[in-house]
Amino acid sequence: MSKYRSLGFFGTLILGAFTRLFLTTNQPLRQWLQNRLEISTPLTSWNRVLEGVYLKWSLNSSSYEGDLVHEIPMMINIYHYLIQLFTNKHIIYVFILIDCLNSILVYKISYKIIQFNCIMENFNKTNGKYARLFESKEKKDDFLLTEKNFKPIFWSLFAMVCYLFNPLNLACCMSQTTVLIQHFVLLMWLNFLLNGKIFMSYIFLAIHANIAVYSLVLIVPSISFIRQKKIFKRKQIKSEFNLISKHATVFVLLFACVFMFNLYLENFNTRFIDCTYLFILKVRDLVPNMGLFWYFLTEMFDHFITFFIYVFQLNAFLYSIPLTLRLRNEPLVNLLIQIGLLYVFKSYPNIGETGLFTSFLPCVAYLFPLMRNVLVFTCMLIAGMVLAPIMFYLWLGSGGGNANFYFAITLVYSVGQIFLLVDVFYACLKREFIKLNGSNVPLNTDGKPANFTLE
Repeated sequence: MSKYRSLGFFGTLILGAFTRLFLTTNQPLRQWLQNRLEISTPLTSWNRVLEGVYLKWSLNSSSYEGDLVHEIPMMINIYHYLIQLFTNKHIIYVFILIDCLNSILVYKISYKIIQFNCIMENFNKTNGKYARLFESKEKKDDFLLTEKNFKPIFWSLFAMVCYLFNPLNLACCMSQTTVLIQHFVLLMWLNFLLNGKIFMSYIFLAIHANIAVYSLVLIVPSISFIRQKKIFKRKQIKSEFNLISKHATVFVLLFACVFMFNLYLENFNTRFIDCTYLFILKVRDLVPNMGLFWYFLTEMFDHFITFFIYVFQLNAFLYSIPLTLRLRNEPLVNLLIQIGLLYVFKSYPNIGETGLFTSFLPCVAYLFPLMRNVLVFTCMLIAGMVLAPIMFYLWLGSGGGNANFYFAITLVYSVGQIFLLVDVFYACLKREFIKLNGSNVPLNTDGKPANFTLE
């Protein structure tokens, strides 16, 4: 690291850590955050983890007695060791440490993403792929990414700042939600993938897919990135089918190994399957959250519930392959969009997941000038975050409202995320079109300028 780069990095990290340490002194705030439905979901609540550890090691029973604990056995055992090492008063410092490690990983991953995009565009430029761009009348020499006009040091540090000082991430850290551990596993997958350590990346993706089954679809953009990297390094791909089947097989075997390890930890008692994987897919707990499932399934007639669960769950898995095919030349943008989609369509979303995804937006800051609805989705996300606790209080606190108040805000929040993802997708396609066809506006058959539409 250069002097100024290391100064900015360590200064930001230390300031972020001290901000968290300062907030830990506010005990009422921490207790309030721990009880917020937007943060502590059935899958991320620390109180549920404590219940699972107590059932297994104090009562010598299964952690999955009843229907309260939904963490996989591997994670329950890890949390047990943490609780043994640290008292209940000091466990918060472990979460602060993990959150700081996550910020370091965000920095490293962002740097790699920007660096890879710059090198890839230079590679395509050298091979004449963008010849029409330089033949156009309004030629823009700085349109293509380089490390001079889109500095990895600055934007990766900005991504780190966005993570460390994002109110959503701060709230998750103060509430001791296990989403921070899930973030760490996901970021380790991304870090190893970008550094070319494919096997290690698949191990962490397999662990994350066992924690949250939706992550299974991330193997598709992972393989797409590996394929693009081979093309970039001028390695010949003899058969794309063999490449896909090879990597998919390795991932499935690793997923099965993690599953069998969980089964072994439970003495081959299969009850944990119903309390973890099937609990997520069947959506049995309809406690209000920031997702789309709970309200529909609460208001629906029982004989329709199974059908609509299938329809809703299909959204989380449906778009992976089409997006990967369309964004095969932009594998890293594809990765970020698909991570964001999983957070929108999962059954028990957590606001910290939005905090993680938005922390990576500086990596695609070059798309911002081409985006159309920045003000719209920004206002929607802010309104959703600010008004959610207020509407919940009006519903169940003062009795001045009803469930529609809270659901309306969760809907605004979810639609805001979708607008953000669609805008990133649109800007990426528009930029790709300009790179391949030049900046001249094409004409319709009637001689008028054509409009660029997303179909």
